[in-house]
Amino acid sequence: MIGMAAMDYTFLLSKNDNICFDILSRFTQQANQSLNKEELAQSLSLTNYQLNKYFETMNADLASVSEGTPCYLDEPNKGMWQAFGLNSYILQKVTLVYLNRAPLFTALEYQFFYNNLYTKKEYVTANYMSSSVFYRSLDSLEAILEKHGFFQASSLYANKEFTIRLHLFQLYYTMYNGVSEPFEPLNPLVEDMILAIQAELSDPLNPTQETKLSTFLRVWLLRMLNSNPIGKDQKLQISPTASSTAMLNQLQKLLADQLTLKKDEFNYLYSFLIAQGYLGFNKMHELAANIPAVDELTEQFMGEMQSNNVLLTTHLVNDSQLRNSLLSIHFQFATFYIEPTTFISPDQVKFFAELYPAFDVVVSHNITKLQRRADLYLTQKMAVNLYFSYMFALINAIPAELMRDQVHICVDFSQGNLYTNYVIQSLNAFNHAHIVIDSHLTADTDIYISDFHSKKVSQTQVIWQDPPTPVDWSNLADLILDAKRQKLPELFPDKHTDTE
Repeated sequence: MIGMAAMDYTFLLSKNDNICFDILSRFTQQANQSLNKEELAQSLSLTNYQLNKYFETMNADLASVSEGTPCYLDEPNKGMWQAFGLNSYILQKVTLVYLNRAPLFTALEYQFFYNNLYTKKEYVTANYMSSSVFYRSLDSLEAILEKHGFFQASSLYANKEFTIRLHLFQLYYTMYNGVSEPFEPLNPLVEDMILAIQAELSDPLNPTQETKLSTFLRVWLLRMLNSNPIGKDQKLQISPTASSTAMLNQLQKLLADQLTLKKDEFNYLYSFLIAQGYLGFNKMHELAANIPAVDELTEQFMGEMQSNNVLLTTHLVNDSQLRNSLLSIHFQFATFYIEPTTFISPDQVKFFAELYPAFDVVVSHNITKLQRRADLYLTQKMAVNLYFSYMFALINAIPAELMRDQVHICVDFSQGNLYTNYVIQSLNAFNHAHIVIDSHLTADTDIYISDFHSKKVSQTQVIWQDPPTPVDWSNLADLILDAKRQKLPELFPDKHTDTE
């Protein structure tokens, strides 16, 4: 079984900083950003004295990362701690402070990036740290990393070096993203490399894409410089083109003073660009041909669409968009799978399940099948992230007209077309809820919207005698959900039972 454990790198923090991080995280999870001191002490098994010491430490740390608006903790009412100016960005900044002063993190950087370049003594001297603390951290590092699944493959395809690099990338991308760049001396070289890569891409890189690539390049460079090659046993083999050759030549020139860029290493970099979608779906299709699991997972998902009968027609009119989205999901899943840090809240799943019940049937059944596979282990984060990925792929690719769980709405204002068309245009905000606008009242109509009540209409009526307010739209959304719930037992009688 491939152990796909969640990579939460806060285990690298020192004990005290980990407690501070825990407390600050709890503040950000509360709407009013307040915590009961007594409950906190019980939850963390801390004395009042210890809590007060952490309070002082956290305030000093927050002051060191605050910009403009001060960020601090206070106790305006006895026994209640209140955070001011604390948000996810500030939390990320202070977490990075904790990471960079953690002895275990210093040991990790030495072990994976510098152990073939410097002696332990040279590294200790350069980092101004205690020899005993460094050696103790280094001795315990491997066992701690093993315990937290660092060496376990997090994708279907991975050799040992591939896995190490992917998890190092995950660490730096997660902890540094949006705050600062790791290994800042590499900045000029990395900027030149990104320009060389960008020159061979059809579209300009967005800020998030550039940040991801920048972090990837830093880990890639340092592993090569430390004599940790990717190896020749790669399933991901690109077919050289004029564009890829031009990119390789330019990168070889930029790196000539540092190292000799081998084709295996360029192949690894180019594969990452393909996996991230920087080079288009054609390249992804080509590379995915070497990994049967990608097509297998896509066909399994399309089979769920058919067997659960969620469409009015047997086949999609044009399923290329959906297949391309599934290709992207499954290719990354099988290769450069990056443990998600966003779109992982299970609380939001219920909203999508209610709004898109037919899609929920397909997605939930498919994820259940993945969880049953002997060669996979889906964490909750992975399962939720996959749920959203699949859901968005379906929403973006399949028009409401093809869905069996459509909600028909007839708009009929006595003032005429101007008013009627205004509401119809506004309803486009709900266009992904599988709404179909009826120009006339029919037997299929579920909701009737007008400015006057009509005795001739037996369906649910919504009366708007003034332009609709946000509350009106919210109430309409509730009615749409109600209409879907009423249709669900008839359309999908087995939705709430597992008949697999």
